[in-house]
Amino acid sequence: MAHRLNPASLEAAIRHLCRYGDTDIFPHLPELAFFADEESAVVSELARLDLDTYSPLGAIEALAPKGRHSFRIAHQLSALDTLILLACVVEIGGKIETKRQRVANARAFSYRFSVDASNGQLFRGDRTFKDWLNKQNDIITNDKKIKLIVATDISDYYARVNYHRLENLLDEVSPNHGAARFIKKHIKTIRAKQTFGLPVGGSAARLLAELTLSDTDQALRDQGLLVRRFVDDFRMFLKGTDPYDALGYLAQQLGINEGLSLNAAKTSVITRKEYIRRLERLTTDLDEEAQGVALDALTAALYFDGEPDADDLERLKGLNLVEMLEQEIESKNWDMGRIKVLFRALKVAKPGGAIDFIKDRFSDLVIFAREVCLLMEALESSTLGCFDDLLETVIKAIMAPPASSVQLIRTWLLEIFVRGIIEIRLAKLKELESLPAVIDKRQLILIRGRCNDRNYFRSQKTAIHNHVAPWSLVWGASCLPRDEYTTWLDTLKPSFSRPLGALFLKWAARNKGELVEKLESPIVEHPE
Repeated sequence: MAHRLNPASLEAAIRHLCRYGDTDIFPHLPELAFFADEESAVVSELARLDLDTYSPLGAIEALAPKGRHSFRIAHQLSALDTLILLACVVEIGGKIETKRQRVANARAFSYRFSVDASNGQLFRGDRTFKDWLNKQNDIITNDKKIKLIVATDISDYYARVNYHRLENLLDEVSPNHGAARFIKKHIKTIRAKQTFGLPVGGSAARLLAELTLSDTDQALRDQGLLVRRFVDDFRMFLKGTDPYDALGYLAQQLGINEGLSLNAAKTSVITRKEYIRRLERLTTDLDEEAQGVALDALTAALYFDGEPDADDLERLKGLNLVEMLEQEIESKNWDMGRIKVLFRALKVAKPGGAIDFIKDRFSDLVIFAREVCLLMEALESSTLGCFDDLLETVIKAIMAPPASSVQLIRTWLLEIFVRGIIEIRLAKLKELESLPAVIDKRQLILIRGRCNDRNYFRSQKTAIHNHVAPWSLVWGASCLPRDEYTTWLDTLKPSFSRPLGALFLKWAARNKGELVEKLESPIVEHPE
């Protein structure tokens, strides 16, 4: 039995990855630039690949901050496996969508599958978190009989998805389909030590996660409960039902049928009046209307991939965004969504005080390393060298808590050097050589390439078959003289025998002079 992917599925997956990146948690893989440049050749080669004989690799697992005192394990696959997995999900995405609640009734609100390969979209643009809030507001405003609202979510949702339940659901929606077989094989490889969990951070997992809750959505509807769900967040609108009974039914459905449990800390019963006030705060973001309009426009831009128009940008520039972010960071309970929107606002508006704010509060901002790195990149593009005096501060932060304990913080701090936001000399780079993780070493290789560390790459020429990051080694080694580099690439063909390996080497040879620049290829931020 053999299964080969449809070229249209591969094309849609490539365009999505090249627009949004492979994950919204890790720095994007540089190989996405290769996919973008060689789209037709990549599609042609992978369309001939037999997925039933192809063996995917595992994934990098890393601890990532989730809140002030909470964490999650995130996964980054190789670029090749990310593409194949997403293309497989695209191939059966219509079948998954059929299993879900109808789009029109808006019960299962999030990540409604709808491919627009021309712009890399895989999900409907009118099913964002903000749209979900507005839909709730419509429901509660138009039905005066609603007295109570139950708000709850699933504890460690992605990490606790039961693999065997997912297998059964895939068999139900796409029996004997080769793409479904590969999805099952791949997730089993990624989660080799557990029988539960989806790889966190990528679009393929988003649609698979929606599939795993399709029976729960139907059960809630059959029970006559008015529910609106966004990913793992449930809102139950009660007219007379006892909230304990409604919660009990949901908890039983999730526990017995899915092996999932509700998050007690995030479960509450709210009166109609209080919930209307909460929705007003969430949909306007701030008490003052002008501020609310500006941030509302910004949030729309975050989800719809555009930028605020001229009027909205002027409103943003009129806000004291730095002070607003400081207030959020100093609050006892962080609203991570609000903090991310404020970082995004700073990135768009680029107020003059943002540079000094980062310099003065860098140690406090380290936990938001991803957002800080992206903001620094935007600010440095307008004010070259503005963060050069932070070199020692960043190095110390990488080697100290919390970065020394939380991999994703460390990875994003290293990304500051990968993208050239701050230039680092080889003498200083030696202070980071002891970093132990595979992803650390991958980052350091890319930094060495930017630093023109030719001696290092010459020393690694004959060891590539044992190297932890061979594709990154090829990338970094582009600092070698052209003849030396291209001659070396010719010798690597046996070590790059996996799909796309030979194509990548040819592309690297042609693009030698631009590889470092391609580390800064723009990726649109994807909504979480």
